[in-house]
Amino acid sequence: MNFLAILGLIVTIMFLALAGMGVRLLLVKDGEVRGGCAGKNPMMQEEGTACTMCGAMPTEECKSEVA
Repeated sequence: MNFLAILGLIVTIMFLALAGMGVRLLLVKDGEVRGGCAGKNPMMQEEGTACTMCGAMPTEECKSEVA
């Protein structure tokens, strides 16, 4: 394969990946992207870092989630 064909394939794959991630922004009312808490991230649990969104510690429930 020549360089332009490979470059085109890479650009196409990247476009499809980004479009797939953006589907929620396009289809959900107000296009809100939900964040996660430190308690859901194993690396943050090890460090004991508080969530930057709601301030919850890894052992606590997220304070910003709506039940």
